[in-house]
Amino acid sequence: MGDMSGEQPAASSKGSRRYSTPKRDQRAAATRAAILAAAEALFLRDGYVATSMKAIAARAGVSEKTMYLTFESKATLLRQAIQLSVQGDEEPTPLSERPEWRALVAGPVNEVFVRFAKKNAALMTRTAPIIAVAECAASTDPSLAAHRDRAHAATRANLFALAVELKRHHAIRPGISEQEAADTIYAVAADESLYLRLTGECGWTPARYADLIARTLQATLGTT
Repeated sequence: MGDMSGEQPAASSKGSRRYSTPKRDQRAAATRAAILAAAEALFLRDGYVATSMKAIAARAGVSEKTMYLTFESKATLLRQAIQLSVQGDEEPTPLSERPEWRALVAGPVNEVFVRFAKKNAALMTRTAPIIAVAECAASTDPSLAAHRDRAHAATRANLFALAVELKRHHAIRPGISEQEAADTIYAVAADESLYLRLTGECGWTPARYADLIARTLQATLGTT
């Protein structure tokens, strides 16, 4: 759950006073989606540094002026592409407060880490490559580095909220605190490089990765 999101989309002061209509809003949403899709494709193919705003605009089929009216910078584009990949939308609601993640604690307690691992594997499958791009870019871009640090903190907060629920449902062994459980899940399941190493270099399927995460967390934290 390497959540690199957390900031709301940057709004342009130049476009904030335009009269809003359903058709205009639909066009704006379609333009925004096209830009984000183009940016993610180019970031994954060419890397963050080598990808220019001009190239993104050309792939999205929009002008550079439209690009900058929609997203103020390349760093903003990368951050929003990651949020869309992680959450499926650009709403600020944390994963830990979304119904699909709250449902993790429902059902048999002895299967909770299996449910978590399957959902985490699906998340990693769609997000690990773009998060890896951002982690690499953050080493040379201070604005991305600051966002990375905030995103890591947000991920830990999400996992602490999950750990509190797991503790409340007696899914974590006595003697293990919520913070220790959250830190353990963060270390084991929130590392995109582990997912990419196993599925890319070692040829593992996402299902095999999920099984490893489930068994590791159950053995480390589980009550049975």
